[in-house]
Amino acid sequence: MHEILRQHDIGMAKMNKISDAKNRIQHSLDSISKLPFDIQKKSVQYRMGLDSAFNWLTFADSHMETWMNEFNMDSLKDDQEKQIKYFESEKIKISHVNDEMISSLRKADSLLRKK
Repeated sequence: MHEILRQHDIGMAKMNKISDAKNRIQHSLDSISKLPFDIQKKSVQYRMGLDSAFNWLTFADSHMETWMNEFNMDSLKDDQEKQIKYFESEKIKISHVNDEMISSLRKADSLLRKK
């Protein structure tokens, strides 16, 4: 249980970073859309990368929200063996969520540095 809560806290610390990265990406996309058409045309690949990064950030954020809504700390408390299995499964899930968050932030940061 302690490991699950530790992983949750790690993920929660990334939530603000995800929100910030999404805002920066949206700002970049808005800026590109204001450029002359010929320059916009040259930045299609970059814009597609930004769109993809934005979607990955959204997915990671959504996945964390879903995990938090579905996690039940008191699940199966009357059956310790089943509770342990549940917690082991949840520890894997939250670890995957954190991996998604880290990966999406890296992708976003990499693209935003190219700006």
